[in-house]
Amino acid sequence: MDHSSSPPPEPNGLKTTQSLANILHKLGPITDVSYEPFQPESRQPARAILPPDFPRKPRPFDYFSLFFTPKLFQTITTNTNRYTSMQRLHIKEERVREWTDLLLEELHVFLGAIIYMGVHDEPQIEIYWNSDFNKGPLHSITSHISLCRFEQIKRYCHISCPINDEQNGYYLPNNKLWWYKLEPLASSIQASCQVYYSPSSEVSIDELMVRCFGRCVSPIFITPLPR
Repeated sequence: MDHSSSPPPEPNGLKTTQSLANILHKLGPITDVSYEPFQPESRQPARAILPPDFPRKPRPFDYFSLFFTPKLFQTITTNTNRYTSMQRLHIKEERVREWTDLLLEELHVFLGAIIYMGVHDEPQIEIYWNSDFNKGPLHSITSHISLCRFEQIKRYCHISCPINDEQNGYYLPNNKLWWYKLEPLASSIQASCQVYYSPSSEVSIDELMVRCFGRCVSPIFITPLPR
């Protein structure tokens, strides 16, 4: 056992403190100090960049048309009819329901019905075509489109070009471009947002709850929010 009178080694923290003190002592007093205040960017409010021919007294549909352009509606109408023709080749003749090519006006009505259903929620789609006041509310959708036609359009509505999708192999299991069915809708809306809207310097992004008739292998339901 070592009984020498030498003091124990100093802790590492004390050595660090002394070393820092020595460094500051060597620097000497600080005499020349300047302060430059931080200048934050001025707050920029959000603003709409409307085209010159935009109506002075616009309707909601006028704003809607900036993002869902007539060209985009025509593309969806054409692709829906193409997709329907391709799909009906694989259906047995006795099960084929008569189909009339989708018109541009019908697509407007169909999308309007989808928006209406997102505002007036009902547990079943059939209720929107209820004609008995004693069984529930009467909706105006019935005067614009029949339930049978609505179901047909909902079944075959197709945004992307099915011919190009098949040629590019998008239907194959190894395809990683899962968003291909949203083109050209996604690109068109994104381009319109960049042209007609300038966001503010303070932007908050939140989720949007809309009615969806699609299917997902792993749905997540939030109790107080609509499904």
